[in-house]
Amino acid sequence: MSTRHVRRALVAALAPMVVLGVAAQPAAAQPSAPPIRSYEGDPGRLGDPASWRTPEFNRDAGLVSMGAEFAYAAGYSGTGMNIGVVDSGVFAGHVREHGSLETNYAVGDRFFSVEAQGGNTGPTPGFYNQAINDSHGTHVSGTIGASRDGVGETQPSGPAANMHGVAFNSNVYMGNTGKTDGVLYGLLPANATAAQRPDDAYIGNVYRAVNSARTANGEPVRIITSSWGSQPNTENYNTYDAPPGSPASFGLNTAWRLWSTPDGVVDANGSTVRWLNGAIEAARAGTVIQFTAGNSGYVNPSPRGAAPYFMPELEGHWYTTSGINPTTGRTFNPDGSVLVPGQQTFNQCGVAKWSCVTAPSNGINSTTVSVVNGVPEPRYGSSSGTSMAGPHSAAALSLIMQRFPYLTNEQALYTMFTTGRQNNTINDAAGNAVLNPTRGQIVQVPDNRNGWHTVSLREAMKGPGQLLGVFDVDTQGHSDVWSNDISDVAIRARQQEDAAEAAAWEATKVAKGWTQGLPADASDIDKSDYAIGIRREQARKARAYEGSLVKRGEGTLFLTGNDTWHGTSSVLGGTLSVVGSHASAIDVPCGTLGGNGTVAGDVDATGGVLRPGLTAEEAAQIIDAPVAAGNALTVGGNVTIGNKGRLAVTISGDHDYTSVRAAGDLVLAGELALDVRGTLTPGTVFTIMSGNSVKGAFHALPENRVLNAGGHLFRVSYKNDSVTLTVLRALPSQAS
Repeated sequence: MSTRHVRRALVAALAPMVVLGVAAQPAAAQPSAPPIRSYEGDPGRLGDPASWRTPEFNRDAGLVSMGAEFAYAAGYSGTGMNIGVVDSGVFAGHVREHGSLETNYAVGDRFFSVEAQGGNTGPTPGFYNQAINDSHGTHVSGTIGASRDGVGETQPSGPAANMHGVAFNSNVYMGNTGKTDGVLYGLLPANATAAQRPDDAYIGNVYRAVNSARTANGEPVRIITSSWGSQPNTENYNTYDAPPGSPASFGLNTAWRLWSTPDGVVDANGSTVRWLNGAIEAARAGTVIQFTAGNSGYVNPSPRGAAPYFMPELEGHWYTTSGINPTTGRTFNPDGSVLVPGQQTFNQCGVAKWSCVTAPSNGINSTTVSVVNGVPEPRYGSSSGTSMAGPHSAAALSLIMQRFPYLTNEQALYTMFTTGRQNNTINDAAGNAVLNPTRGQIVQVPDNRNGWHTVSLREAMKGPGQLLGVFDVDTQGHSDVWSNDISDVAIRARQQEDAAEAAAWEATKVAKGWTQGLPADASDIDKSDYAIGIRREQARKARAYEGSLVKRGEGTLFLTGNDTWHGTSSVLGGTLSVVGSHASAIDVPCGTLGGNGTVAGDVDATGGVLRPGLTAEEAAQIIDAPVAAGNALTVGGNVTIGNKGRLAVTISGDHDYTSVRAAGDLVLAGELALDVRGTLTPGTVFTIMSGNSVKGAFHALPENRVLNAGGHLFRVSYKNDSVTLTVLRALPSQAS
């Protein structure tokens, strides 16, 4: 349970809180967000990314590398988001940075202590304790949520240039490791000191406590980020297994075996509990867990960062963050936004590339604490390491969650993955860093050095960049626009990787005599390797290797990009409006398919509604992509209106009506619904559908049947590979 520190401390010359951008908020087709809260005189304006790049913004070189200004310009600063942190406490004395600028900067106003206990550790608050903690947790948490206040707290040498967090309106819930950053997170060396030894049972409970914290707004903690601790010198992650001639403890897989020891069994550290299991429990409950990759320059991240490789069931709820130097190799667009975010540094993504991103890690300015004459005082300072990258990516993920409140945690994470912007270098065949020929472009397939590359909030605010299998989304009554060009390039590439991995696994089972399972006398090493192989085999069998979209829930989802995923998509609720181009087939069992774009595959309205067209009112709501109203939906395949389906056509004038233009056959059996507006001229012919051929007819509307709609009589015809309506006359009550 979280405990709230209620002591209030007033800061001199408090800057008044103001609400930014209310009047400028456009009536866009996207979920509304609470207004951004900042200081009086903040130049930041909605719709103007450059206006957010103040000296305070630029104090953290990472913000521009991730395109954070584009999130703020869209109206998202983390308001209402609860971000969990497990680290060496957060200093409560940074009252200005921890307040919401509207409650006199109360300690605990946005930064909360989560108390935990267990093992040999009694109840321990999340706030910094100078007897057991260092400044690390304060630095990390400032990167996440320090206030955008425009002033900065006074330092001994005078007023310091201020900084603000990535999600500067978010709530931060801190669990305390009870140690400094010098605590070791893996196989302990024989000479490890008490300060270096974690209390495993306690730290596992910290994750459980943060995950179940009673938050001030009643909403869950959706992300827990961890940067704490140091790698033991007993471990080396440059290889998967221990290479010949190296210490037996070297190798990523070797290090993982510590974490795969069941609770209740004494491990190599002499512990019967694994603290990592607390984080695993939180991930299995649906919370996204972030662990930093480590700082030793290895080709793989630490085992805790690489956990989804060994436990594929954690994918979608667990990821690791490697670092970029945001000043090396970074380039800019003419408008001042970033093109190439920077250059990868520290541990690479390696085997965890499918669950790895990069984020700014070098020369990062944030909040710190210094003990002066025995008294802790608030300070600012610069640090480097993946410890700085993790909070950047986690806070960015919270902005994506705020932008898309209807996405699940997994879907928000995959949106962050698939909209990454490529870094300056990649690996050659020998694993050496070489210049990336596609640097600055949006990521296509994750690589061993960079994973999904650097988080790009500019692109993430526009929706997913790829579908990594079935993307089953319930818009929950929200209307929204996805304007990225959405593909499934990565998951199709993964199919090839998985095929090679499957062949290698079959060869391993033959070579080791595992084709019928493990022998009774198998060693502990073989048991671990076999368990990993089986888990990965099961994950491959369950994986869908083409993207597809399932749209559920009320609200309209507009797709304005060039969407090239291969799987058949389905509309099961609300409206899916294709405004751009769509490469595959769409089924409409219920709900509505609309738009004035192009669908290359078949459209099958078995029980839902096909309502072609994009109205002027709908077009006006789409503000992040250039679109125009239009009446025709173009289909490259067949169009079927099933027995329980319906075609809905709007006729607004003699030359203004909606229609379907198909290259394939028209197969008709369901209903025709007409919405007729205004007066029409007798003899006018409306071609509401055209195709290669027409098979069947609308329900109760055979050839030449006359129907009454909107005060007019129409004759229906299915000749000449088209469906036409001819105006016979207006009924007397409608005649002019």
